[in-house]
Amino acid sequence: MTTSATKQWTGRTDGMPWMHRTLIRILHFVNIRIVYAVMDVVVVFYMIFKHRYYLSTYHYFHRRHNKGILSAFLSTYLTFRQFGQVVIDRFAVYAGKQFEFVIEGNDVVMEAMRRGNGCIMMSSHIGNYEMAGYFLKPTRRMYALMFGGEKNTVMENRKRQFEANGIEIITHTDDWSYLYQINDALTDGNMLTLMADRNFGSDKSVTCEVLSAPASLPLGPFAIASMYKQATVVAVFVMKDSCHKYHIFVKQLTAGKKDEYATLFAAELTKIVKLYPHQWYNFFEFWQ
Repeated sequence: MTTSATKQWTGRTDGMPWMHRTLIRILHFVNIRIVYAVMDVVVVFYMIFKHRYYLSTYHYFHRRHNKGILSAFLSTYLTFRQFGQVVIDRFAVYAGKQFEFVIEGNDVVMEAMRRGNGCIMMSSHIGNYEMAGYFLKPTRRMYALMFGGEKNTVMENRKRQFEANGIEIITHTDDWSYLYQINDALTDGNMLTLMADRNFGSDKSVTCEVLSAPASLPLGPFAIASMYKQATVVAVFVMKDSCHKYHIFVKQLTAGKKDEYATLFAAELTKIVKLYPHQWYNFFEFWQ
C-alpha cells in the first residue's frame, strides 16, 4: 500500500543556539535549494577537518560497493553533501517548509494500532528518520528511545516538537529505569521507535551480514522485540528522494528469537542501502 501526504508545521525556536535560529530565519525567506548550494561548498571543508569520518565513508564505498579510488572519493563527497541536505531539512521544518511523504507498507502499522497489541519500529542512521517524527501523527501514543550525546538545547527542542505530535521521548539511562517506560508503553498497546544499528557503549551485540560482510549490531532492540511477542515489529526507513520528497519504507519483521530479528533487520537494511547508497550516515568503521 502506497499513500502520499504533504504536511506543514511551523515550530518554536526557544532555547536553540543563535546559529540554529539564524539558519531557520534564512530558510523562512530563502529557497531551500540556495541553502543546499552553500552546503555543497561547506562539506568540502568538513571532509578535510573530519578526516576520520571521511575515511570510514570512503572505505564503505571502496570495500562494500567495490568502487575504485576516484569513484569512491566522489561517492564520499556525495554522501556528505546528502547528509548536509537532510540536516538542513530538519531546520527547514521549523521554518515552515513543506515536504511530501510517500509511505509504503503503512497498513502493517495501522493494523497493529487497530489491534492494540503494540508496535516496535526499528530504524538506523540512514536517510532522515527524524523527519517522520515531525510529520507523522499516530493514532496511539508513540515513544522514541533516544540515546544521549547531543547538546541539551537540541535534545530539549526535539523533545518539545515530538511531544506536539504525540511522541514522547524515553531517554536511555545507566540505571535501566527506561526499561519500565518501555514495558508500560508496549503493554498499553502503544508504539516504540528505536535505532537498531549502533552499539552505544554496550558490549552486548550480535553479528549479522550487512552488504555481504559481518557487522556488529546492538542486541538490545532485538531482545526487546523477542520479549514482547504480542507486538508487531517493523523496520522503518525514511529516505530522501528529491528536494521536497521523502519515501518511507515499512517492512514487517516476523521472528521469535533475538538473532532471527537481527538477521531480518540486517537484510532489510542491506536492501535499502543498495537503493540509496549515498544516504549511509554511519561515519565510523561499521564493519569488523
